[in-house]
Amino acid sequence: MPPKPDRKPLTFAHVTHEAVEQLGGIGTVLEGLMISPVYQKHVGRSILVGPTATHMSTDPEHRLGDHGKVLYSSIDNIDRGGFSGKFKPIEWAFNVAIVYGTRHYDGGGEGRSGESEVLLIDVFRVNPDRLNVFKLRLWETFGLDSGRYEKNWDYEEYVRLAEPAFYALSAMLNDDELPCVLFSHEFMGMPAALKAILDGQKKFHTVFHAHECATARRIVEDHPGHDTMFYNVLDQAMDDGLYVEDVFGSMDALFRHALVGRSHLCDGVIAVGDRTRDELQFLNSKFDDHPIDLVYNGVPAMKVTPAQKNASRKMLLDYSQALVGYCPDVLMTHVTRPVISKGLWRDMKVCHALDERLSAQGKTGILYILTSGGGARRPQDVAAMEEHYGWPRVHKPGYPDLVGPESDIHNDAELFNADHEAVQIVLVNQFGWSRSRIGKRLPEKMDFADLRRATDVEFGMATYEPFGISPLEPLGSGALCVISNVCGCQGFVNHVTHGHGSHNVIVADFTRLDRPRTIEELKKMTREDRNAIEEAVARGVADQIMDRLPWDEERQHKLLHAGQALVARMGWDQVIAESLLPMLERLRNLPAVNGNGGAKK
Repeated sequence: MPPKPDRKPLTFAHVTHEAVEQLGGIGTVLEGLMISPVYQKHVGRSILVGPTATHMSTDPEHRLGDHGKVLYSSIDNIDRGGFSGKFKPIEWAFNVAIVYGTRHYDGGGEGRSGESEVLLIDVFRVNPDRLNVFKLRLWETFGLDSGRYEKNWDYEEYVRLAEPAFYALSAMLNDDELPCVLFSHEFMGMPAALKAILDGQKKFHTVFHAHECATARRIVEDHPGHDTMFYNVLDQAMDDGLYVEDVFGSMDALFRHALVGRSHLCDGVIAVGDRTRDELQFLNSKFDDHPIDLVYNGVPAMKVTPAQKNASRKMLLDYSQALVGYCPDVLMTHVTRPVISKGLWRDMKVCHALDERLSAQGKTGILYILTSGGGARRPQDVAAMEEHYGWPRVHKPGYPDLVGPESDIHNDAELFNADHEAVQIVLVNQFGWSRSRIGKRLPEKMDFADLRRATDVEFGMATYEPFGISPLEPLGSGALCVISNVCGCQGFVNHVTHGHGSHNVIVADFTRLDRPRTIEELKKMTREDRNAIEEAVARGVADQIMDRLPWDEERQHKLLHAGQALVARMGWDQVIAESLLPMLERLRNLPAVNGNGGAKK
């Protein structure tokens, strides 16, 4: 049950690399929390904590980003509120620089907003003697060998952050705001959580927020069998009482494994998806008796009317006509990052099967893959590429066009397009969706929201996807959302539909084996083995898409209505009230100090 109304407001500290910039899923989660009225009702203070580089040249007023307000910065001699008395002793003791202020969140079309405090610490020149003492304590108490990982800045930076962040938070908080709930968002916050466990149990409760399981991601991405191999191994191994190192050998070389594998030491552990929870339990036996709470990510509940849907769809149809020379019957999109775990080749397998089915009915389709490995291209570069050689229908190697993983995606799309007529694939290697970002052939008033409203099918058949907000973003617009069964959002759909699923969501099960296999056989799975399974699944997915597509206005309205009804039950307000707050209520009842003095072994 949610906390009683007379409970004092909670104080949260979120340790994350996205305290200022929204770089990925964690930033999206933080925004969803901050703008939720339910969160705001129960949380008095939210402090985002992360590292910064104050020696870099930047406008002092923009150290907290475009939506931030700097109240204190020792590097810039800014102190708007008398904060130096709290921060200067910590800066002197640890030889760090602190930037503190606020950050505003604007929920865009949702009509919501929120605000958090931001505490950034430059640890580049941290006091080495104090740091080494802390590392020694991590080794003696938790068996964490920092010497093995300290040459990796991703590890070293957050170990350096831990102590000055702990003392800065302690200085900022009043007694009536304690205990503070310190969230470790992924591995980044674990050193700070371990510091709180060592020295701060009267002041802090610690929660590990698993947005993924880094150990599982590494295995899935590196093995040719990907999810088809891994999740079958995981299920068999857990049935046999085995853990990841029993099956795949030592993982100690991975610093993220070393940190996440100790997250059971936190007072609470939450996972964004069912499979992420399984993956954590697979790490070691210490998780056997530790509850892991499922706290799914909220899904945007964009209000969409049939008229808005049709207007946006017409804009994308007009753009398609200008770009590829025909007006497709089926509009497909995949908005994603250009990484192997997103399984873009699976989109092409499904499109291959769709090509035959659409052609037989005299229909056509188009798939827009919106992804970028080179950041946002400048408007002048977009204009030049569009004018000179027809970007994004045509591409050329080298920046401002194809860079990094974009080249392989382009090559695969070109091979596909050469062999198919009913379906064509267009790679749009850009962030954003507007004329300045996409080119003058785009309808003048079209924006990213129009792209999401317009699509008939959104792909998201990832090999590793702890949750996956993006694949469900067009759900409220009546799109068919095609996800893999290992996506955490599939569990959320099952949860809100009481296990019945949704006509709007198609689940592709790439873990369904063509025959029973042992763990050792699975570990030897080849790319060819996986391909054969994927092709069979892709044909089934294509059949479901053809069966569920809204070929007339009545079916379109039904999909839109069903999508709106579904996302209304999947927002952040519901997630916070039904999952996050009950877990936090349990933490309130924990004793202030653990009986073993904080070791929690």
